Amino acid sequence: MVAAAVRAALDRLPLERALQLSIAALIVVTVLSQGSLVSWVETAKKLRWAALLVFAGLALAYAYARFDRRRVGVVQAAAGVLCLLALASATWSAFPRLTIQRAGVFTVLVVAAGALALGAAGRTASMRRMVEAIVAGAAIVAVGGLLVLAFRHDRAIQPATSVLAARYQGLGGGPNTAMMVLAVATPLAAYAMLEARRVVARALALVIVVLVLGSIVASGSRGAIVGGFGGLLAFALVAPATLRQRVVAGAVVVALLVVAVAITRIPQPDPAAPALPGAQETPLERPPGNRPISPLEPPRLSDDVGRPPFGVAETTRRPRTLFGSSGRAQAWEGAIDVGAQRPVAGYGFGTEDHVFFDRYAAFNSNTPENSYIGLFLQVGAVGLAAFLAFLGTVLVRGVAATPRLADAERGLAAACAAAVVAGLLVAVFQSYLYAVGNNATGAVWICVFLLAGLTPLRKHATEPA
Repeated sequence: MVAAAVRAALDRLPLERALQLSIAALIVVTVLSQGSLVSWVETAKKLRWAALLVFAGLALAYAYARFDRRRVGVVQAAAGVLCLLALASATWSAFPRLTIQRAGVFTVLVVAAGALALGAAGRTASMRRMVEAIVAGAAIVAVGGLLVLAFRHDRAIQPATSVLAARYQGLGGGPNTAMMVLAVATPLAAYAMLEARRVVARALALVIVVLVLGSIVASGSRGAIVGGFGGLLAFALVAPATLRQRVVAGAVVVALLVVAVAITRIPQPDPAAPALPGAQETPLERPPGNRPISPLEPPRLSDDVGRPPFGVAETTRRPRTLFGSSGRAQAWEGAIDVGAQRPVAGYGFGTEDHVFFDRYAAFNSNTPENSYIGLFLQVGAVGLAAFLAFLGTVLVRGVAATPRLADAERGLAAACAAAVVAGLLVAVFQSYLYAVGNNATGAVWICVFLLAGLTPLRKHATEPA
């Protein structure tokens, strides 16, 4: 009786609205914690964990109010195995305490996303609201970037160098930062535009699509471009009911991608600027004796690979090309070499930025900027295979189920699948799928579980929306 009364009370609360706000807030706060507004960063870093806990608490209450044990199945069990693997890696981790902390936070996110999907499963309108919350968070980030551009132009634009053209970063702390969640949200925004029933709502969704894509293109972030347009293409190929519609939609996305890439090639580097912002050559004092004088300071360890020998000036640096790796190829190779020393189980979950060291002159990051290599470093080949098997299975099952779904559910499932595709493509360029403090991580895992919730696990497991 008491349990029934509690559930009834929770069901009457506006939990869905609160969840929508918490999802949008989580996205915005995590962007600000890595953002261009330096004075906000420290506060946002603290608030993002509070936002995660609020989201998790609301999601658990939501699942409790609408719990249906028939919807607990293989997906939830497999997700639990991933969390247990991350936690268990503390027993062999090079940094056990760090592993426990980061695995624990990752578990909170996975449990929250899973609980959200369990509560919304079987209710198409409820699932749509959660997708709209991600779109709203991305829209706030995009609009916030324009406000920074209007009032703090120097913070919204990364200056041109001799290698890179000036790039838009908006609310993010770099051209690639905020664009990650915008890439994941791109197919969701397209879905919201197509599903809108009122003219005003459709016009607003169209504005959001333009803002999101415009921000990505202006940033020149190749990972976000690949992720955003890859997600759009996936949506175009899965959502339409007929082959003709899929071909037309796919052709439109490809045409938009060509235009977007062409636009990114218009800005040019500044030959008179240093190779990196703030980079300069500092002359050394004459050493004692007759040792030769070097015109440069000794190279840092982070410039150990790919730099001319000490004392030899670097006269040219090639501007970044469309298909260049921006130093990532060397970093990836080095990270794989490090991981190969502990190939089976890795160095422990969450240790990526502690076991990888940037020794590459053309690269600047404390991670190899590839989620798959990052997983190999942390949990080895076994853990990487487990993560890929889980995400791949959910994605394949979700896409395979879309033709059997009703029209409303098919579009929603296609949007969630496309967002997962976008997230997996961005993961080739960024280390983030397991990093809860990243702005795109929560959105991807929410879409993973929503997609699983739209995929019937058992006969008669669904109910009318």
